[in-house]
Amino acid sequence: MGSTDIVAWWGAVIATVILLWDVVKWLNSGASLKSRIVLNTHYDDGKVKEREKTEHGEIITYKAYCHVEVVNTGSLPTTVMGIRATHSKNKSDMQMSVTQQVFTEHFGKNLPHVLGPGEVWSCRLPMDRYLNLFEHGTPEIRLSVSTKSKPVVIRASKSANRVAEGI
Repeated sequence: MGSTDIVAWWGAVIATVILLWDVVKWLNSGASLKSRIVLNTHYDDGKVKEREKTEHGEIITYKAYCHVEVVNTGSLPTTVMGIRATHSKNKSDMQMSVTQQVFTEHFGKNLPHVLGPGEVWSCRLPMDRYLNLFEHGTPEIRLSVSTKSKPVVIRASKSANRVAEGI
C-alpha cells in the first residue's frame, strides 16, 4: 500500500465523517419548542377578585391564572396556529375543552403568530377554567404549530397539579 492509497483512504474517511455530520445537522435543524406552565399566577393587569379597605390602604386581590410559555429553541421559525385546553381521557370517554378565545395572549402577540428562533410566546388561562378541567381528568394544553402534524401537548407537573387541586 503506497502513500497515494493512504491519502485516498484518509480523504474518503474524512469525507464520510463530514457527510454524516451534515446529515446530523440537517436532522436537528428546524424549530424546536420548549414549553412550561406556571399555575396560580397573578398579573397586575388581571381581573380584580376582591378589594379590601384597611387603615393602611387598599388591598387588591387579583384573579389567579395558568401561565403558558413557549420558546423556540430551534434554528428555524415556526407559526403558532392555535391553542386549547383539554384533559386526559377518562372512563366515560367524554372530553371537555376550552377554546382559544378563553386564553389571553401577552404583549400583543395574537394568534396565528410566527415564532422566530429564540423568541418567546406566552398567554394565560383563568385558573378556574383550568380547575374545571380537573373534574374530568389531568388538564393538558394543546398547542398547534405549523411544523408539527400533531399538537404539542403541555402538562403541568404532578406536584403543581396536586397543589392546584387543593386551592
